Amino acid sequence: MAEKMPPTTGASRKRKTFFEKATAKKNADAERSKTRVNIGAAAFERWRQLKDQRGLQSDAIVALFLLDRCEERCKQWLRAINHPKCGEDTDQEKLKNKSVCSLHFKGEMKKVTLTDTAIPSIFTVITGSSEHSDPEQSQPPTRETLSQPRSIQKATCEVGCQTDRIPGKRSVATQLSKLTLTNYRSAGCQATVATRSIAVGNIITPSPPLSSTSVKRKAVSPDDRPAKHPLLELPSFPESVTTTILVDPDEPTQLPSMSELEKTASEQAPTKPPQDMVKYLVYDDCLLELFKRCPICSSVCTVQSYTKGTFISVTQKCLHQTCLYTRQWKSQPLLGSTPAGNLHLSAAVLYTGSSFVQTKRVLNTMHLRTFSRKMHQNHVDNYILPSVLHKWRSHQTSLLQELKRGPTVTLGGDIRANIPGRCTKYGSYSMMDLNSNKVVDIQLVQSNLVGSSVHMEKEGLIRSLELLERSGVNVTSLVTDRRTWVEQLIQEQKPDIDHFYDVWRLCKAIIKKVDAISKEKDCRMIKSWQKSIENHLYWSASSSSSEEETVAKWTSLLNHMQNVHIHENPLFPKCLHPPSTHKRKWLKPATKPTYKLKKVLMNKHVLSCVKRLSPLYQTPVLKGFRSMIPRFAPKSLAFSYLEMLCRLYLAALHFNENSMLTQANTAAGEDTVQDKDKKKDHASTEYVAELMNLLFNEVIHNPAPFVAELKEVAFPGLLCSQFVQSETAEAVAGHVSTFGCSDDDLTPT
Repeated sequence: MAEKMPPTTGASRKRKTFFEKATAKKNADAERSKTRVNIGAAAFERWRQLKDQRGLQSDAIVALFLLDRCEERCKQWLRAINHPKCGEDTDQEKLKNKSVCSLHFKGEMKKVTLTDTAIPSIFTVITGSSEHSDPEQSQPPTRETLSQPRSIQKATCEVGCQTDRIPGKRSVATQLSKLTLTNYRSAGCQATVATRSIAVGNIITPSPPLSSTSVKRKAVSPDDRPAKHPLLELPSFPESVTTTILVDPDEPTQLPSMSELEKTASEQAPTKPPQDMVKYLVYDDCLLELFKRCPICSSVCTVQSYTKGTFISVTQKCLHQTCLYTRQWKSQPLLGSTPAGNLHLSAAVLYTGSSFVQTKRVLNTMHLRTFSRKMHQNHVDNYILPSVLHKWRSHQTSLLQELKRGPTVTLGGDIRANIPGRCTKYGSYSMMDLNSNKVVDIQLVQSNLVGSSVHMEKEGLIRSLELLERSGVNVTSLVTDRRTWVEQLIQEQKPDIDHFYDVWRLCKAIIKKVDAISKEKDCRMIKSWQKSIENHLYWSASSSSSEEETVAKWTSLLNHMQNVHIHENPLFPKCLHPPSTHKRKWLKPATKPTYKLKKVLMNKHVLSCVKRLSPLYQTPVLKGFRSMIPRFAPKSLAFSYLEMLCRLYLAALHFNENSMLTQANTAAGEDTVQDKDKKKDHASTEYVAELMNLLFNEVIHNPAPFVAELKEVAFPGLLCSQFVQSETAEAVAGHVSTFGCSDDDLTPT
């Protein structure tokens, strides 16, 4: 066997594991990433070109070259500014977030570039020849200078300006456009300029941009040097707000033109109508904090505010003698002399069926400034009610046009009495198309016009039928409740209309009497038959082809309850159900429960009503509309005639828009069931947006035709107008109080 090799005496080299290699590579990449800068694909090509042109050997040398050039440029600017707190040797960290006021620059620039010798031009007094100086332009622009028309301002250009000024763009106080410095900065400045606008109104003075001009400075003595304005320190913002572009000093880059910047700004901030703008809650102290300091010279300003409801206007004036900056800021646009927010709030309250008193109570609890009830009523009468009436009539016209094209028209009518207190003041008669479940007409009747509240339903029905007849709608059938005078009216005036009774009305009356019988002695077993009686009435009306067949099916109910399923009437000889094996308590003949039920179910009045039951259409949807009206017109509140009418129109618009909604389904296709307390309101409210657009786009600009349309509505007058108003003295004398009488006036008992 071969002998084993002896072990090596030297120290063996230990190999690194895969985990150790991966960890070392990760740490090396992390250290390298700290010094790595991503300059982008476009800047990379220029970086290589600069490296080749200058003959620089590495990228690190190129970076040092650019940094040295920027530091030298910053020192030149500091020497030109000659600020007592910022000298040539000032630390760069102290200059962070500092900028130069726009009043220290002149002229305009067609290209936003900086030359190697570009420095501010208004910090020192130019004492050279006359062609290189202008004493008038060497001073900061004042309020009077800025307010002069551009046509009378000097059109000459001094040597300090790099380019010819562009007429009609900006004043001589700056070289750059406001939009340029919003998102860009020059390489000639160490600090990033972050600007923002805090006003919506008109700003008279320009925003503080940053640029430079190339001039030759002549040294002057410190005593002859004029006083400097303090530097404007703007707050720093996150880097995501400001986009920084580094420009190579040896190869100037042309920034986007002004037209491109204005186009981009207009696309980013499109103008919106007042009703579509987003609103915020702003606290008073937080708002006025923005106007305490002048944005030009940082001096203290006087602030005056003016409020009108939800509107506030702030006037800011600078107290510095050479600045005199002023501007006026408005919290919301004005529609003529009406603040848009005041009108918008009044419209939102009425369009949603809310109450202004409750809304104002909520706003006052939060200390939100609002307007008075008188101003709200002024908005309602002059703008909001005319818009609602116009919207409803256009919607009603489209509904009537659809009914005219239909072969048959089946309508359902019912009245709702509005009782503010203990007397019926209004009666609103609603007419609904039972094919589409949409309200086609609403008639509001005041009780003093028809003598009493009993005749309001008849008057409302007559008005609705006359309106449909004038519109050319051919009504074939009408479904109402059990009113004998309605049947008489249809037979006398509209014999071509088939009149039917609603099954729910008759069923409600019968079940009420059956429930009363079931509470009597020896009649408790009738309680178990209530649901069967209700179902049988609906089945008799829907499955019959004639009035006689309906009566025959209904009269078979009493035999069925006695376990007799063969009947004498040939129209319905026997029951259709199979033989029942269910053990239930059948009624026995000639007993008290049977006698009581026969007296309720088979009397002549009930049988005559069963003949007129509607076989196809019922009015539960109309009942649902009536139950929704209190959302827009509560019975606990009193409204004027026109406001009550328009609130009913709003309820009809809301109901018609959501009349075809179906129940939501699960993924398996089953109907979803939600808790009533957790149920969400998925109703559509597009009609509110349409009303807002009509109000702000048409009514507010020309309200005369809309108000004239509202005045054409026949107004019945107030209920108190039928009484004679007595004098105040007579009313006071007639009011006798026992607490105000003496002992002699009281008659002893």
